[in-house]
Amino acid sequence: MPKSVLTEYRLELSGFLCAVSAFVTLVGVTGVFLLDRLPSYLFVLQELAEPFGSWAYWFLVGGPLLLVGAGWWLYDYFKKTRALARLIATPSKAKFVRNMDEIEYLAWSLPRRFEARMFEKKRQFNLK
Repeated sequence: MPKSVLTEYRLELSGFLCAVSAFVTLVGVTGVFLLDRLPSYLFVLQELAEPFGSWAYWFLVGGPLLLVGAGWWLYDYFKKTRALARLIATPSKAKFVRNMDEIEYLAWSLPRRFEARMFEKKRQFNLK
């Protein structure tokens, strides 16, 4: 059964959302607080913020919220991949079987390539 696009491309989507939300936050901060006080060598930020006008206030509110959400999503992905890698790397079949529920949950919540690693380790230990 194919996994959702949000699961398969979680790393790419969360990284992209982090970058976009950081940009939106920068435009919001520049447009609300720094538009008239920027030094001449940062004119690029002024050029970015001016077209948005009063939308900069919305960017100032929405940007950080999206940045926190996307950052958490990215952090959760890395946390789960590290936990799965640690659990799969065990040379002991007993430890692997003991942690099977957690391994299967982590493999299910991550892209298919992690499920393939889990199945390979199961084959290595002669489990289902």
